[in-house]
Parts: sequence; C-alpha cells; structure tokens
Amino acid sequence: MTLSTPLIWVIVPMVVAVVCTLTAERRQLSLIIACVFTFGLALLAAYLPQELILSLGPLTISIEESLNFFGRKITLVSAMLPMVAFLYGTTGLWLLSSNLQSVPKSFRPTSLIITAALTAALGVEPFLYAALLIETAVLVSVPMITFPVKSEHSGVLRYLGLMTIAMPFILIAGWLLTGVVTLPPESPLIGQSAVVLGLGFAIWLAVFPFHSWVPMVSEHSHPTVFSFLLFILPTGILVFGLNFLNRYGFLRTSEAIFNIIRLTGVMMIVFGGVSTAVQEELKRAFGFSILVETGYSLLAIGLAASGGLHWMLMMFPVRALGYWLWGYTLARLETHYGASIGLGTIQGAARRTPWLSSGLILAQLSIAGLPLLASFPIKIVLLSQAASESISLGVWSLFGSLGLFLFSIRLLLSFYHPSENENDQIWHVQEKLPHYAPIIIMMVVLMAFGLFPGKFFTGLIDILTAFPHLQ
Repeated sequence: MTLSTPLIWVIVPMVVAVVCTLTAERRQLSLIIACVFTFGLALLAAYLPQELILSLGPLTISIEESLNFFGRKITLVSAMLPMVAFLYGTTGLWLLSSNLQSVPKSFRPTSLIITAALTAALGVEPFLYAALLIETAVLVSVPMITFPVKSEHSGVLRYLGLMTIAMPFILIAGWLLTGVVTLPPESPLIGQSAVVLGLGFAIWLAVFPFHSWVPMVSEHSHPTVFSFLLFILPTGILVFGLNFLNRYGFLRTSEAIFNIIRLTGVMMIVFGGVSTAVQEELKRAFGFSILVETGYSLLAIGLAASGGLHWMLMMFPVRALGYWLWGYTLARLETHYGASIGLGTIQGAARRTPWLSSGLILAQLSIAGLPLLASFPIKIVLLSQAASESISLGVWSLFGSLGLFLFSIRLLLSFYHPSENENDQIWHVQEKLPHYAPIIIMMVVLMAFGLFPGKFFTGLIDILTAFPHLQ
C-alpha cells in the first residue's frame, strides 16, 4: 500500500475540517473528531521512521514524499516532519480549549485548514506558490476573527488588506531573484530584489509601521482564536522565509542585510515593550507583546552567523505554550468580567479567581522571559549575543523586554488590589477544578522547560537539515 506525506498531512486535515463543519452543532463530537485526528497526525509525523515505511502486522505501508496536486508538486521530506508534528501538535492544543464559551464554531475547521495550508507551504514546488497558500490561510481566518462582532471592524480590514498586499511583494521578489544568480554582485537588481522581499516579509510579520492591525484585532477577537492565529501564521511565515536564505547565496552572505534585520528586530522589541507597558486593556497589551516576540525572531535571524536560526526555532514551542496559556486564561476571565477587560475591571480578581489570575500573570511573565520560566534560557542567550555584536543592541533589547515586566507588575497589582467596594479580608473563590486544572498543568510545563531546556528545545532544530545551506 502506498501513500504520500502531502496526502496525510495536507489532504486528510482538510477532509476532517469538512467533517467538523458538518458536525459543528454537536460540539462534543466535533471536538473529539478534531482532537483525535490532529494529535494523531502530530504523533505520526513525530515517530514516522526516516525510511517512511510503516509495518502494521502483515500490512506494509510505503509513504512517498511528493504528491502532484492541480499541476503543482507538494513535497514533504522526512527532515521537515518535526515541524509538521509541531504545527499539528500545537493546533491540537488550541483545539482542546475550543469548547470554551463563545469560541466560534468555525474555529475547529478553520484552524485545521490553516494548519494544512501552512504545511503545504513548507513543501510546495515552485516554492513561491507558498505565498498563495499563506494568503489562503489569511482569507479563511477572517470569519473566525470577526466573531462575535457583528460586522467587520477596521482592524480586520487592515489585517486582510496588508496581508494581501504582502503577497505580490513576495511573488515579485521571487520573479526578480530568478535572474539574480547569474548577475554580478554590483548589479542594482540584487538590492532591489532584497528591498522588495524585505517589504513583503515586513508586512506579513506586522513589522512597524505595518503593525496597527495587531492590537486592533486582538482587542475585538476571542482570545483563543487570536492567540492561535498570531502564533501559527508567523511561525509558518518564518519557516517559509528560510527557503530564501537557503536558495540565494547573496542573502546568506550579505552582512548589510543581517545588520538591517537585527536593527529591525531590536526596534520591534523596544516599540512593542514600551507600548505594552502603558496599556490599560489586557487584550491590546497582548497584541503589543506579540510585536516583541516578532522582534526576538528577527533578532535571532540577524544573529544567524552565531547560531541565531537555532534559537529562532527553539523559541517556537515556548511561544506556543505562553500564547496558549494567555488565550485560555483570558477567555475564562471574559466569562466573569465581559469581553472588554482592563486593569481597572480586574481589580481584586485574585480574590475570586486566583488560579486564572496566576495563570495570566505567568503567561505574561513567560513571554517576558522571567528566569526559571520557559523563554528565559533562549532570550538570555539572544541578549548576550546581541550585546556581543553591539552593546547598544543588547541594552535596547533589554530595555524593550523590561516593558513587558513593567506591565506584568501592573497586572499583578491590579489582580491583588481590591476594588473600593470590596472587603480586604474576604476571599470568595469562584473557580472549579476543571477550569483551573489546565492552568496548573501548563504552569508545571513552563517551569520544566525553563529548568531543563536541553531536554525539550532541540527537536525542531532538526528541520534545518531540510535547508542544507543553513546548517
């Protein structure tokens, strides 16, 4: 029996998405179907033998790496399967929390389609068709981020407009780059290609000044939906970007390009950190925190010569855990305080929902890089490498990170400071074990990642073998 990797990890999820759509009214059944298939695909990708042959008793299944699809070829090599396993594993994690109140019914099928599209983008040939697949993921995400808002707000329109504008920049850059290999190094076309490509990725990754939609969409969307979308899309885009570094030598060897990427990353860290520190609304604060994470990814790419690509990949699982915990806890808090949650609204919340309050603070501190939590080992290395390149880069990066800590302190004070009409001595806990058990589990996981980074962080680095010029 012969199958193919694209058939398993691209076509099958889309079929499951259709099934989830048909069973949307039966939420428990839809949840079981989505989670079983998603985690099953993640485990299969993680443990599939490198020779791509499965033996199940008398049945032997041979799995090919390519599939012709509508005149194009999708190839998922075995080296890329750790990333595929990671994408489906994190999607399954978010699906587990999709049964929360007010999560749109469209979230389950849409999340599966987005993950399938990004998986196909990792191996489509010609590789520039990945831009079209990423645009597909953007288009199908629009309905779920407009829920429960009755009409499309300006943030969604900016999101859709900017992400769509980015696609032709990437396609034009790819067209220009086809002739760059044969040109002399002093050709102006090389610089023009790099500028167009950089603009495309800057818009995709919401780099300043193309960031305005992020806090706007964050403010109006469901926390579960937005935290998933702003994790999965940048992750797929960053891995797709490795294709360009792998294929075009002038990009890998240009010191000026990496200097610009480093400076842009530091600018994003500072801008996002300062903006987060002064926010009053929690969902907008998370949107600006995401800009800081984008900055760290760009800083890691800019430090590629010092192993930065390894650190960029190692940040993905840490980021997934922090974003998920943030989305889950804030979604639970919304059931208590309504969709618009500010620092004033949650005063004294720790006296009623101590576990939810602690979970949200821990998520924010994990994203900020608090020692003993998951992102600390990675961020301290990046800060050290940045300082070794330039003291000013390290200092400014640290300054931007401190903005996240400042907001975390403000959040902590709001949670534990009682409102004016509350008695200081009364603690009336309104939480149930099923509500806060996932928070306790995630707290333990985040601490384990921080204490034993070598045990958890190295798996995704293996995907660099799919990009031989980047090792």
